[in-house]
Amino acid sequence: MALHLVPRSLQYVEQVAHLGSIQAASRETGISASAIHRQIIAIEEDLGELIFDRNVKGMVLTPAGRLVLDLARNWRFDSAKLWTLMQANRGVEYGHIRIAAMDGMVNGLALELASEIGDKFPRVQTEFEITSPDRAVKGVINGDFDIAIVANPQPDVDLIYHWSKEFPLGCIASPDHSIAAKKSISLEEFVTFPVAFQSSSLPIRKLLEARHGWIFEKAVNSVVVSSVQLMKLLAVSGKYISVTSEVDAGPEIKSGALKFIPISDKDLFQQSIAIISNAQMPLPDVGTKIIHIAEQLLEQSNDSLDNLFTP
Repeated sequence: MALHLVPRSLQYVEQVAHLGSIQAASRETGISASAIHRQIIAIEEDLGELIFDRNVKGMVLTPAGRLVLDLARNWRFDSAKLWTLMQANRGVEYGHIRIAAMDGMVNGLALELASEIGDKFPRVQTEFEITSPDRAVKGVINGDFDIAIVANPQPDVDLIYHWSKEFPLGCIASPDHSIAAKKSISLEEFVTFPVAFQSSSLPIRKLLEARHGWIFEKAVNSVVVSSVQLMKLLAVSGKYISVTSEVDAGPEIKSGALKFIPISDKDLFQQSIAIISNAQMPLPDVGTKIIHIAEQLLEQSNDSLDNLFTP
């Protein structure tokens, strides 16, 4: 970005808070550790409060330090917003958009969205972070992300829900697997095969634990992974089957690498996918346009999957 309105002292606070030590911040910024230390000491002397606790594990923000970090972030966001508005007034689509997405979207929606943004807004710098749904929601509320495409977000007055849709859960398996030709499968039958489960940090695991926690104990042969991408690769290998939504496995279903078999249990949750932003921080025009692109991609993905399953 062409504007550098954030004071260096606040930039250093952000780096130390993020990296956990002055030495790490020095390596990251190329600024000497002594210069960073002097700036932090100056802030503490002005405030009359420590902003970092110093211990053997590194530098940890104090309550006063968290307030200073909030100030640094707000200053940076306002600086970015000012630059974006200046460029928009000149008729230039310019800016910096931070998007949080989930691991299951890496080779599908996130890839397509990055390509669309690059084609339509070449002067917009887009920062993607692949993270957990909980962290994505917290990041939007805290101002760390402008937009999040997330599973199962809970209602929150601090969020705007631009788009939301439910996707049924099902079993994914290699086309060569013995269950691939089935029209449906029950969870009772599902756990008789080797299963790749999502870890408790992922949203579908939480859905299953809420009503069907017994499957994790009853599975005769299982592996637990914290990556949807790895889970899908295990299913593609033919050794394991798994539970996920159509949107998570969309690219593999469309390519024929995986089959999606509906689960017949009537009380099975569906996964909700939503596009959210911060209700207190209005998006620039380019952010609204990017959300519209994401909505179109999700709708197109849903339509193409529906066509696959329509006789």
